[in-house]
Amino acid sequence: MGRDKRGNKINSPSVLAKLYKLYLLIENGSYPSISYLQKSLELSEKTIDRYISLLRDFFNIPIEYDRVKKGYYLAEKVSFPIPKLSEGELLSLLISAKLVEEFRNTPLEDSLKKLAKKLEALFPEEVTIGGKELEMMLSVSLSPIKMRVDIKDTFEKIFSAIKNRKRIIIKYYSIERDELTERKVDPYHIYNYEGVWYFCGFCHLRKELRDFALDRIQSIDITSEKFEFPKDFNPKEYLSKPFRIYKGSFIKMKVLFDSYQARWIKERIWHPNQKVEELETGEVILEIEGNSEELKRWILSYGKHAKVLEPEEFREELKKELKEVLKNYE
Repeated sequence: MGRDKRGNKINSPSVLAKLYKLYLLIENGSYPSISYLQKSLELSEKTIDRYISLLRDFFNIPIEYDRVKKGYYLAEKVSFPIPKLSEGELLSLLISAKLVEEFRNTPLEDSLKKLAKKLEALFPEEVTIGGKELEMMLSVSLSPIKMRVDIKDTFEKIFSAIKNRKRIIIKYYSIERDELTERKVDPYHIYNYEGVWYFCGFCHLRKELRDFALDRIQSIDITSEKFEFPKDFNPKEYLSKPFRIYKGSFIKMKVLFDSYQARWIKERIWHPNQKVEELETGEVILEIEGNSEELKRWILSYGKHAKVLEPEEFREELKKELKEVLKNYE
């Protein structure tokens, strides 16, 4: 869409949605006044005046002012010139609308719903797609696992604490230890992994950077104590280090995948630091680093198609695990 004569950008979804709503308020023939438009659009008089000028000058919409009725009207019936969308642009808008579902029960839910409505308002009639039709065409799922616990309040408090750099005190249930502990934490970053929301931060109890699942937090209080982010903390780098999500107990290992499974292994990047060696037999050797427990679960998921080559102690650990598995079926 570009810029107006003053050089102001008018191609953002927010501005276009406001312009379109302004057009609809005037187009319905009720002669809306400046004060009514201000209240309806939550804009200043100066902005309303500028938007009306935009509709007249840039979109060629014949808006006039009736001094008797003290309101605006269209001198002739015209349609709002919605720009035509390419398939890629339409797909991007549809994906944005579908992502609302992935942020249900978080403070971002309301904002994304509002954005989805603004985007929907920009769809010309010929590309409007109903909910059922959209479900038949497209699925966007970042959350294969759905949580049973409502984390909206917890999410909001942690998000606020990060924003304001305030320490928090949480009562946290550790599944691994099967215990409830009270922790004072400096929260650094919120992230989502396979549908579960986590935050990472410095735990004063354990004296190290830890990850906490939001659905395991039983209570949370924001303190008045301030903290500073470490200069060497980089969220992207921190989240890219582990193989999946588990931190600590890192090992390097080599896994041999047979020729059948190798086809799938070769087409994915399992970790940024991985190394893949293709053998003449069609097999591949994947060299990867990660948490030992997490790697164990991953390797076992491939059954007979994967074999750990090294380290030897990890091979022995897997043998013991498999023997225990066999006992369940004896």
